[in-house]
Amino acid sequence: MMLAFGLGTYAQDVVRQDNTFTQVSKEKQSGQETKTEYTYRDKNGNEYPIYLSSTGKAFIKKVSKKTSKEYKQYLPEVGKQINPKAYKEGKK
Repeated sequence: MMLAFGLGTYAQDVVRQDNTFTQVSKEKQSGQETKTEYTYRDKNGNEYPIYLSSTGKAFIKKVSKKTSKEYKQYLPEVGKQINPKAYKEGKK
């Protein structure tokens, strides 16, 4: 039963072509990111567009020098100014 919870979820769409319906599976997108109008300049002078995650947290996309893979660097101080609702602390 635990294995069933660990598997990825998939959304299913049905496409109709004449009298034939075809099931098309798409992997569920867990995170939608939104590009903002703002940019971030790091200490080296590089500028990056700022994105908001599906939860409203601010981040930039960088590329690792060692692996050449893209990663997200979250910017909580910037995010608090852009979208303060996403950074409110919950009641404990």
